Amino acid sequence: MINIFRHIRSSMIKKESVNKYILYALGEILLVVIGILIALQINTWNEERILDKKTKTYLAALNSEVELNIDLLKEYHDRNHADIVECSGTLFHLHSDGAIHYNDSILSAGMTTRPVYKATLGRSTFDDLINSGTLEYVTDLSLKNKIISIQSDIEHIDENYVHAKNVWEDYQLPYLMQHSNVAGNWDSINNVPVPKLPYERDKAAFVNNKKYASILTLRMKMMGNYEYAIDDVRKNFIELSDHLKIYIEKK
Repeated sequence: MINIFRHIRSSMIKKESVNKYILYALGEILLVVIGILIALQINTWNEERILDKKTKTYLAALNSEVELNIDLLKEYHDRNHADIVECSGTLFHLHSDGAIHYNDSILSAGMTTRPVYKATLGRSTFDDLINSGTLEYVTDLSLKNKIISIQSDIEHIDENYVHAKNVWEDYQLPYLMQHSNVAGNWDSINNVPVPKLPYERDKAAFVNNKKYASILTLRMKMMGNYEYAIDDVRKNFIELSDHLKIYIEKK
């Protein structure tokens, strides 16, 4: 093909067909420009295809992470609700008609105390998506905003966790250390025997006691707020997961 063009060009020059040669030269230039534009367009299509595939892979991984967190949030909700139920049971136990006559063993059996546990969610895929800059290629603005909101959702849960944890650390635990019988809670720790000591909890500090009742009620309230925060975020994550699936399918 190149030889044919060279032959035509040579023939035109010999015949001194200047005008025709100029038109031919312009045609050659035009063909080159068109070829370059086509190559650039193909390159652009390839880059877009690669970005689409990368974005879809990230979003599919993010959806897996979100679905796992949805299950975790259900577990945390159930744990928090059980904590509230147990605190309520302890309140009724300590303020029942016969509570004043309970011995230390019966009193201890009806008092459930434990730290407040943090709801820890997976977020590694979310962080990778943000840090890689891939999120900017998500064309659905509503979906993009829902993904960005993952950060504020996690912070919302963490904030309510801290409030509940503070009740345990600042009020309940110090009160138990002062008035309960921590040394009598275990017969052994890591297979190391704990001696039986002649100490009992201060019954008056728990039975029909206004201060401890207030501490337990405050714990219930903060755990309730913590539970509501978990429920709100779980609803948001379910909506996000549904939106992600639709977007990935369209892609």
